[in-house]
Amino acid sequence: MEHRAWGGVRDLVPEPPSTYWHAQIYGCFFRDRHGLESLHRIGVDNVTYETDYPHTDSTWPDTHKIFSEQVVDLDDATVLKIARTNAIRMLRLDPATGLWPGA
Repeated sequence: MEHRAWGGVRDLVPEPPSTYWHAQIYGCFFRDRHGLESLHRIGVDNVTYETDYPHTDSTWPDTHKIFSEQVVDLDDATVLKIARTNAIRMLRLDPATGLWPGA
């Protein structure tokens, strides 16, 4: 039996939604201790740090301090992925400059 919410889309979405996470979905956070503690379940390759500047719910002007405090228990490679590498891959930026190619 197929769940009502999936009625009629089995041919369009042949796999459960969870199978698409690593290929197509990124999550972000800026104050989420639980999320960081769950990295072993969701993986680190699709998680980015959100600054959300200049919105009122951002961590600015203390972003660096807050981020550093939150990731203090993570290894350097994981911190680099969350702070930089994953966003570069997601946005298809130039790794050398952090800019869009041709910008």
